Amino acid sequence: MENQFTNQARWHSCCLTGHRQLPREFEKLEQIRQNLRKTIASLVQEDITIFYAGGARGFDTLAAMTVLEMKVYFPQIRLYLALPYPEQAKQWTRREQQLYEQIKEHADDVQVLCSQYTSDCMKKRNYYMVEHSCVCAFYLEHQVRSGTAQTVNYARRRDCRMIDLLEEQPALLPQTKEEELVKWEEKVYVREIYSDDAE
Repeated sequence: MENQFTNQARWHSCCLTGHRQLPREFEKLEQIRQNLRKTIASLVQEDITIFYAGGARGFDTLAAMTVLEMKVYFPQIRLYLALPYPEQAKQWTRREQQLYEQIKEHADDVQVLCSQYTSDCMKKRNYYMVEHSCVCAFYLEHQVRSGTAQTVNYARRRDCRMIDLLEEQPALLPQTKEEELVKWEEKVYVREIYSDDAE
């Protein structure tokens, strides 16, 4: 029964993956953010309502927050966090830990893949997200020696539909409830993810 449920849920799921280091240029970062919002809005129209994020700094944090923000428009969407091990945020700054805890609190499901850090726990986390998804939306600039590149290549081998968030996405963003979106951002404590202390 569990495998049957997993296989069925996969066709309603998208994994979100990208680098820990986000662009410092505001225009490029905003392009990624807007393309992610448009991708979510478009996928919801196809009954894809579960979005997996890995809980790391950088893109994972941006992706998780964007999914939560888009619930203003689409309350049916769900944020599923796949975490590599329980103490992932132990060495992060206090601000990063606060944001991490708030994202976990607002997530619809949190899965921890390993009981402690191992050399391959990040890979297990990434592959878990791909194996539970039929779509992979990604921010990828570094093709070589990159965990994101490894995840994207695995998603291709698994026949996921691939969405490059550096490419312009169809303009399907809702045009209402903007005030509610801003209020949600203020509530959840937003800071710029691309600050100097991010990896």
